[in-house]
Amino acid sequence: MFPWKSILKFSRESTKPIYLQLADAIIKSIHEGHLFPGQKLPGARVLGDLLNLNRKTVTAALEELSSQGWVESYEWKGTFVSNKLPELKYKPLHNTGFGEAVGETGHKVNKFRFLESLYLDYTNVRLIDDGVSDVRLSPLDTLYAYHRSILSKNAFSALLKYNHIEGDLDLRMTLKSYLHTTRGIVTDHQNIFITRGSQMAIYITVTALLKKGDYCITSLPGYQIVDNIINHSGGKVAHVAVDNEGIDVGEVDEICKKKKVRLLYITPHHHYPTTVRLSPKRRIELLQLAIKHNFYILEDDYDYDLHYDNSPLLPLASLNKDGRVIYIGSFSKCLSPSVRVGYFVAPKEIMEAANKLRRIIDRQGDPLLERAVSEFIKSGDLDRHLKKTVRIYKHRRDYFCALLQSNLSEYLSFMQPEGGMSVWLVFKNAEMLKNLPDKLLKQGYLLETDNIFTERFNGVRIGFASLNDVEMDKFIETVKHILD
Repeated sequence: MFPWKSILKFSRESTKPIYLQLADAIIKSIHEGHLFPGQKLPGARVLGDLLNLNRKTVTAALEELSSQGWVESYEWKGTFVSNKLPELKYKPLHNTGFGEAVGETGHKVNKFRFLESLYLDYTNVRLIDDGVSDVRLSPLDTLYAYHRSILSKNAFSALLKYNHIEGDLDLRMTLKSYLHTTRGIVTDHQNIFITRGSQMAIYITVTALLKKGDYCITSLPGYQIVDNIINHSGGKVAHVAVDNEGIDVGEVDEICKKKKVRLLYITPHHHYPTTVRLSPKRRIELLQLAIKHNFYILEDDYDYDLHYDNSPLLPLASLNKDGRVIYIGSFSKCLSPSVRVGYFVAPKEIMEAANKLRRIIDRQGDPLLERAVSEFIKSGDLDRHLKKTVRIYKHRRDYFCALLQSNLSEYLSFMQPEGGMSVWLVFKNAEMLKNLPDKLLKQGYLLETDNIFTERFNGVRIGFASLNDVEMDKFIETVKHILD
């Protein structure tokens, strides 16, 4: 409700009539922008009750305002601030003045110079993402039907209150069975922690494990956000190279001989960004190195369900006999980025630390949505959705790669991915790729890319899952026109 009592000030001790004081207060509020042209004012009786004034006093004030042209009254509709008044615009506080004030008081804002701000503006452009599901295929109607059903039943009223910090118990029980059935991961619900997407899971687990100065191994090229989280946690990053069999485990061994490594982050199913799969041989070697050098493996399995050519290799966590692997998954990729439900599977000591960390950044997740996701899985709707989308995305992968081969092979090289939602393209001419994003933007395409990929590897990761055949045709035609 609008704070009429706080804004409309008057004094009963003044010699000026109350109705004129009230009229002046309304005029002042219009000047200050609290009231704007076309805004409806409360009726005389309602405003009188709010201000502890007689209705006749308020009526007199409104009549005075009407006679001056500040308000307009319409029978059966009410009284409104006049639309004939210009809408007042106010300048914000000068940044320089604010900065000086901050400097004088000694309070400074952390710059986080190792991080980049992210502002996405899709106005009049088509986003070319780096591998996101097609939201047009998302079964959100079905998912939120469970949400509405749960909300309508008194038996579930407890979900509206503060709930488990680790996430909805029913979903954790469902995931225990689901992970065993689909991924061969044997765990208990007490070792499953629900998060708002996989990125929160990465942040919590890295922060729980790293102390200042601890080393964490990541790949280069790799998921830059993880490097940022490590730096933010006070840790140090050691990079290893990636080839067609995944990360170089020989380099991992050499780094561990020289430095005390606490954690290794990896996307073994489809490496980010190059999409290659960690070979079976290297999987075994990596698990052996984790035991030998006593470090944790943070396995981000962001697109395990999207495999097209053959059966996927089971996650490292399915071979996790010594408690070395922390497994991260998410429903944001296979359903929609807006469905912020992820999870991680970890040993008890990490769960306890995660509980404490979660409480200072986010008291809990969304129990209603989490329960709806649980019902969505148990009903078989998730399996049906995945079968449908895997068929569609496989066609889109094949179609997109055929377009690349027939239209752009003279400018770039690529390897058709076994699964996932994107293709890693390596350009033969670095300058050509450097100028591509700006030229595409002029043609109405916003290319989501990482400067490290383009500058150091002449590479760009382009998602095909969110584009249909017609959209792919137009995009590749535009790219070819630019490169020609």
